Amino acid sequence: MRVLFLVLMLFVAGCGYHFPGQGGSLPGDVERIYVHLFDNLTREPLLENSVTTAVSEQFSRRGNVRLVSMEDAEAEMFGRIRSYDTRAIAYSDDDLIRKYRASMVVEVRLVQKQTQQLLWDGTVRWQTEYDAAADKMMQGDEERRAQEELARRLAEEIYFRLLDDF
Repeated sequence: MRVLFLVLMLFVAGCGYHFPGQGGSLPGDVERIYVHLFDNLTREPLLENSVTTAVSEQFSRRGNVRLVSMEDAEAEMFGRIRSYDTRAIAYSDDDLIRKYRASMVVEVRLVQKQTQQLLWDGTVRWQTEYDAAADKMMQGDEERRAQEELARRLAEEIYFRLLDDF
């Protein structure tokens, strides 16, 4: 039994398997990046701020990539929020909205600064649900929390895809 376990562990180690986000470095072995403010192509105000901040925080927390000024960067990240949508998904017996689903689609490009070579591009999507509220202020707060969750999850997805090149 021990021999079988040892053979299995050697196989897993030898095949290059790793946990998401631990794939090493960014494409082109970039270690220093500058993240531009994402473009917001939606009608929802201020999404670009929350998504850009979430992406920057995601990279700041990790040790293998450093966020630097544009002058010191090896590569630049550009992003655009392609869509943001929220729609009712659950109703009460008296036909009142009980729950919403918010979704967002973001496109990202990583460009080598010196040569302007495209190192990576991808599209990430995420959705989350939030409760409806009778009060408009509370409803707005619920939607803002959902937007923050979307930004955080999209930032994680961008990070993992960039490092793992999925």
